[in-house]
Amino acid sequence: MCGICGIARADITANIPESTMLRMRESLAHRGPDGSGQRVSHGVGLVHTRLSIIDVSTGQQPLSNEDGSVWITFNGEIYNYAELRRDLVARGHQFRTQSDTEVIVHLYEELGADVVTKLNGMFAFAIHDENKQRVVLARDHFGIKPLFYSIDNDALIFGSEIKSVVAGLGRSWRTTTAAVQEYLLFRSIGQDRSFFDGVHRLPPASVAVWERGSLSIREYWSPPTPQPDGALTFEQAVDQLEEHLETAVRSQLMSEVPLGTYCSGGVDSGLTSLYSARQMTSQLQTFSVGFSDTEWDETPLAMDTARRIGSNHRVLTADPAEFLRVLPKLIWHHDEPLGHPNSVLIALLSEFARKHVTVVLTGEGSDELFGGYPRHHIARITGLAKRWPDVLQRLGASAFARFGGRKGRLLANSMELSLHEAVVMNSALLHPESVERITGTSARSMIDVRVAEAERLSVTGDTMSSISRYDQRFYLPALLDRMDRMTMAHSLEGRVPFLDVPLAEWASRVPSSYKLGAFENKRVVKQLADRYLSEKITRGPKSGFGVPFGTWLRSPQWKPLVDRLLDDKHPASSLIDHREVSAIVNRHMKGERDHGDELWLLSNLYLWSETTF
Repeated sequence: MCGICGIARADITANIPESTMLRMRESLAHRGPDGSGQRVSHGVGLVHTRLSIIDVSTGQQPLSNEDGSVWITFNGEIYNYAELRRDLVARGHQFRTQSDTEVIVHLYEELGADVVTKLNGMFAFAIHDENKQRVVLARDHFGIKPLFYSIDNDALIFGSEIKSVVAGLGRSWRTTTAAVQEYLLFRSIGQDRSFFDGVHRLPPASVAVWERGSLSIREYWSPPTPQPDGALTFEQAVDQLEEHLETAVRSQLMSEVPLGTYCSGGVDSGLTSLYSARQMTSQLQTFSVGFSDTEWDETPLAMDTARRIGSNHRVLTADPAEFLRVLPKLIWHHDEPLGHPNSVLIALLSEFARKHVTVVLTGEGSDELFGGYPRHHIARITGLAKRWPDVLQRLGASAFARFGGRKGRLLANSMELSLHEAVVMNSALLHPESVERITGTSARSMIDVRVAEAERLSVTGDTMSSISRYDQRFYLPALLDRMDRMTMAHSLEGRVPFLDVPLAEWASRVPSSYKLGAFENKRVVKQLADRYLSEKITRGPKSGFGVPFGTWLRSPQWKPLVDRLLDDKHPASSLIDHREVSAIVNRHMKGERDHGDELWLLSNLYLWSETTF
């Protein structure tokens, strides 16, 4: 795994200062401790920092084709590169290395920007085609690997992290009220936006072409539509899932450096660890994080899976003091405020695992593909209720609100919205009214942007598929971004077998009834896990890898963070209504109401405002 960045001028004779390239490269040093390289030609500068995983001895970058007319800087892994290489050799291409990077270069010679349609893997890359005087940027199907860009003074500046783009621009940037609102509502910034005004994400499954000072972006892939019920039996679906997952894990075990898995005590990481242990020639190394508080600790479940698969399991016990100490540094690594407290746990676990391995496989992606969240039931029921007469919808909403507890109130609120808005607000952490009080302005426009996307992504008559597609475009990229930053902060590569492209395409075609039942999430995944894992794991409640942040915040050692939130002179006070924040803090600290979610987000916002690049 690596870091990439660069600059492309509209004027191919323009100079690119060495000092600028050096600043950009140094900002990504943590992503590639094993080496670096750069090349400047025809108004384009490409930079690469390397973490050696495959072809350790000869895979240096930037790398070119035979005649030096096509150059690439690449971050990621291509899992089908061996078969692509064989085909390219048969077509007469000559290879100088054994790397997957060189496969992309030669495949680009054949297909141009459509090279992305043949790749199965996680990737972000920039290709400089000197003959056509263009630069091609691309990102993998789900956004596992990050890529940001900005256009400034007739130049395209891009990089694996926002800090590298800011280094290329040579000036500081601020956020916008819209970005603050989107973060407070949804814990992340979606699609092509970022927390920095003027710096954009290249969306997942997108390819961008910079030519003659203009950037054009197109989407090259979208999930296939689901099959109707009866297209295959439920047991056939379980068997096919096993085949696909075994194949995905096998392809992602390729490595010339030590490899392990995160085995948290859940279904997804348990299955990933199971198939890894089966296929490795040496004992699998597995890792999990636990708590001294048994209410939050899943160590016994993780250890149960480790015993079943015969792995060498190591447990890191989370310390609230350590959590507080590393939080500011992790916000720096993330470039933007963190979305979930468990980001810190992933970072601490990554630091712990890096002492033993260089690559880890994780279970990310399964929940979004197979309907793994409790809120997916709310969306499903909302979709069904929208078919009722208006009077029944009102009666149903009233009954849910009165007798259904917290989930019932969420369902009642969803039934008052349009279906597409319900899909969007179903994933919101804070209520829009709370966000509007904090920011002092309406959040309607930001919500409308997401509602329009939910409508574009929807599948007629299939609410489960609609919310799955929405999650794959908004929620999943945020989780993958978190995983990338928290692992790469410690020069550790994270891989996600559930997002192997053939597996993910198959999952999209599986009938929705095999994913979400009346009272069950991820039916087909849990049925497979029932064959090998403890019933306490497969049939127990979903924990969500939680963190008792609200409780920790009331302890004396967290007072410096609370004091920040109460400081009306703090830099973040220009972004929010300080009186509203103070009221939230005081209610929480007095125990009048649990504002843990709001205070987690606000704490990140305050710490982020202190960060400079």
